[in-house]
Amino acid sequence: MPNTPKKRNRPWVKNLKQHERVIDMSWFYNDTRWRKFSKSYKLRHPLCVRCEERGELTPTQVTDHKVRYLDSGPGFNLDDLKDEYFEPLCNKDHNSKSGKEAHGYKRGMG
Repeated sequence: MPNTPKKRNRPWVKNLKQHERVIDMSWFYNDTRWRKFSKSYKLRHPLCVRCEERGELTPTQVTDHKVRYLDSGPGFNLDDLKDEYFEPLCNKDHNSKSGKEAHGYKRGMG
């Protein structure tokens, strides 16, 4: 059986843990006001907007911010949650959008 290679210590390379968030947003997403708003938003908007654009009917699973927190997006003030700051997405489209944003892609710019 072959031996696995020894890991090399490279101090110039950042060791990132998989699925580790850059900013901890638990203060926002664990708040009762956000949870109530998100639940009611999904009831008012039952279908994923991106799937509807493609002619598919997929139920909403995520209340997503149109502009992320790192880009100083509106909608992160718990006392001022408005429908215009959010879009209803299914898990597939939310993960796709979040992955692209994490790598520097913004909708409409690429």
